[in-house]
Amino acid sequence: MQPYLDETSRVKANVVSIKERLKALKKDKAEISAIEDIEQQIKEQEKAARDAQVKADAIDAAVFDLKAVNPNVVTKVDARTPAEIIENIAIQGRIVSSALERLKMLMTEPE
Repeated sequence: MQPYLDETSRVKANVVSIKERLKALKKDKAEISAIEDIEQQIKEQEKAARDAQVKADAIDAAVFDLKAVNPNVVTKVDARTPAEIIENIAIQGRIVSSALERLKMLMTEPE
């Protein structure tokens, strides 16, 4: 990973110096073709820096990923149809309603 990070830093430093050169060319009102060449160099260098950073990030994610994930966990899939789910919700609603009615009765009875 470190070589890619070093490459990224080196290329970014190079881009800064190229941008300074571009600024000087624009200030001196140089030819458009020279300016376009420098801009193309900047684009290529920035792409190289991004590519090196992506490689470093990929290595970092693969090697230093410390997520707590259980590889033996069995994933449960709900195979019920929407109609079965709705029916189950209705049944649970009736259970809750009956429990609330019983609780209200218990609260109104004298002790």
